[in-house]
Amino acid sequence: MKTVVNVSRLTAMNGSPRTATTPPAGGLVTLLAANRDFRRLWLGNLISVCGGWFSAVAVYAMVYGHSGEPLAAGAALALRYLPGLLVGPWGGVLADRADRRTVMLAGDGILAVLALAFLLADSPGTLWLVYPLTFVSAAAGFVFQAARSAWMPSLVRPDEYVLYSAAVQVNGLLFQAVGGLAGAAVIGLFGWRWAFVINALSFLASLLLTARVTTGSRRGAKGPAPGWTASFREGLRTARRNRLIAALLCLEAVFCLGLGGMITAMIYLALQVHDLGAGGTGWFYAVQGVAGATALLAFAPRLQRMTPKGRLSVIGLSCLGEGICTALLGLPTAAWAALALWGLAAFADVVYGPTAIAALLSAAGDEVRGRVMSLWSAVATAGLTLSAFAAGALLDVLGHRILLVLLGLLMAAPGAAWLLALRTGAITRTPTQESP
Repeated sequence: MKTVVNVSRLTAMNGSPRTATTPPAGGLVTLLAANRDFRRLWLGNLISVCGGWFSAVAVYAMVYGHSGEPLAAGAALALRYLPGLLVGPWGGVLADRADRRTVMLAGDGILAVLALAFLLADSPGTLWLVYPLTFVSAAAGFVFQAARSAWMPSLVRPDEYVLYSAAVQVNGLLFQAVGGLAGAAVIGLFGWRWAFVINALSFLASLLLTARVTTGSRRGAKGPAPGWTASFREGLRTARRNRLIAALLCLEAVFCLGLGGMITAMIYLALQVHDLGAGGTGWFYAVQGVAGATALLAFAPRLQRMTPKGRLSVIGLSCLGEGICTALLGLPTAAWAALALWGLAAFADVVYGPTAIAALLSAAGDEVRGRVMSLWSAVATAGLTLSAFAAGALLDVLGHRILLVLLGLLMAAPGAAWLLALRTGAITRTPTQESP
């Protein structure tokens, strides 16, 4: 079916003279160069993500420094994910009812204040503050993310969704590398307090850049919106009735049951097994960022040129590859070998995002996009929360090697099931093709 492109809307939202006959951007650099408003949001998100990695490294170092317990770090990680399940879906309802730009601006301001509030937890007696602050910060972040995920895709063309997703992902990976290494360096030289200050400043920079963007689809509702509960149920019905959306949600839920524990185990590897110092997780984050960003920059244009079914195959292969690398991650005794294997896992994982998000965006209309994307985050964070907390408790019982093998199997199994379902047509079959 031919895509109809609104010429005036493209010109307004991109800030450049693009027309209906202009071909889609051929790569990430081209997309960012040609689309001014998208570039501003992308840059704002990039800066805040960098500060976020400073904060993540600092929180784990602070928790281990004051408690020394793997379970404490696992609990902190779990509380970063839990709001995605409890608050995230309602953030999606808000993103489809309110002005998405206003929600993002408010979110940046709130997150800046909360980042500074972590300074109050810097002692054994006040360490408990880390947990409510982590929860509230994550809740605000998921509401912000819901608004961004609903608004930002409207600044690009539908045939640029793969590049959009890759651009959002690559900025996180690039500054994960910089933020991870810089966070480790700052913590090692000056302590973890400055990491929280830098995080607060990054949210303020994001706010200033977001304030300069006024175009795109800022509201999902075209008329009077139903009540909050009715809106929530409408999003659930959309996800349940669309075969592809439902399959993607199931895949993400099971895969993340392994992924959350993998991250908890990584923290343990960095700080306990390989003894990389207080900012040791920064080295793992840096390797993940460099490997992932390199893969995305190289393969995003190829992913865009693939057929939709080909991109769906990449989703399953990505899960398989990362699961295998995770199962092997506990074997190396040298830090450099563990980091290399972690990089391979990141390389396998990174193509998952652009392909899966592009499929979701294509299947969900703008009027329900906030809710569908929030459901995606909710099922992911449910799995991440359970897995992160359970892995923290099981590390001392099973040991990191056995635990990583189990987590790898949890990640690889849904990938294999996805490929089988794709081969039989169970995912792509339309309702008219189903047997009565």
